[in-house]
Amino acid sequence: MDTKNLEKKMETISPFELKNQLIDMADESLKKTARTMLNAGRGNPNWIATTPRETFFLLGQFGLEECRRVMNLPEGIAGIPQKEGIASRFEAFLKKNNAAHGAKLLEQTYNYLLMQHAADPDSLVHEWAEAVIGDQYPVPDRILHFTEILVQDYLSQEMCDNRPPRGTFDLFATEGGTAAMCYLFDSLQENFLLDKGDGIALMVPAFTPYIEIPQLSRYQFNMIELHADRMTDDGFHLWQYNDKDIDRLKDPAIKALFVTNPSNPPSYALSPETMARIVDIVKNDNPNLMVITDDVYGTFSPHFRSFMAELPHNTLCVYSFSKYFGATGWRDAVIALHEDNIYDKQ
Repeated sequence: MDTKNLEKKMETISPFELKNQLIDMADESLKKTARTMLNAGRGNPNWIATTPRETFFLLGQFGLEECRRVMNLPEGIAGIPQKEGIASRFEAFLKKNNAAHGAKLLEQTYNYLLMQHAADPDSLVHEWAEAVIGDQYPVPDRILHFTEILVQDYLSQEMCDNRPPRGTFDLFATEGGTAAMCYLFDSLQENFLLDKGDGIALMVPAFTPYIEIPQLSRYQFNMIELHADRMTDDGFHLWQYNDKDIDRLKDPAIKALFVTNPSNPPSYALSPETMARIVDIVKNDNPNLMVITDDVYGTFSPHFRSFMAELPHNTLCVYSFSKYFGATGWRDAVIALHEDNIYDKQ
């Protein structure tokens, strides 16, 4: 079978089937070599990032030392970390463990927050010690103070290509990206921003819950699908959108746009032209359009620019650490909302 006929045959199967066939082909090829294919496009990546875990577990050792310093009973009961002088004890801990895995990143992160954000050393280390031990309810309950600062900088780098918009984003830590979706749908409805029968647009292909949740009886949104069905002259998928479909967003009856960018499962980022067209529509035709963008795979796209960077006042951004760090089981995600946004104004 020639290459063109093979490609046409592949067009008849679903993206999931195609992905599995490509994985099987790659696995078969790799059996002949010493290499391993690293795959973050599956439900659970087949690898993990070691450095952040080494750093996290080393911080855990420090947290336990701080607890035992306060109280250390033979029954396995310890106290809780105390703030006074904790930074100097942390610096001594780093010096003693400077050869340990994770020590370098832990020290770099500590110095980064001191130098770039003028963090109070005792407040910073005390937050870390209590957080890693998990002995207190978090305050504020949406995300810890210094964690928010770090994640804001991370999102500015990875979601905004180091060119973030003016102002800051409020971040809300969630139990993975799926929990973020559930919170968003509930919050939009509970705050009367979306009601049953309201028009929403979904850019497909999309992560399955975005297709299924709006159909539940508690929501029953009037959903239109915008399909990534642009083709080449040879009849092959580009996984991009036609301008005519994008222009449907000009209708003010469409109150919200749900985007998975890059797409799931095709893993194509929106083209700059489509991004620019949507930005123009929001600015000139539908200024109250709520844009909910799921950018979990954005970290795999060089120079990625999320809608949170292009339309900060209209966008709720969902980002999960699960795929990029091989950490689906830790359920770590955030929702980002700009401090100046249309949601509060409405």
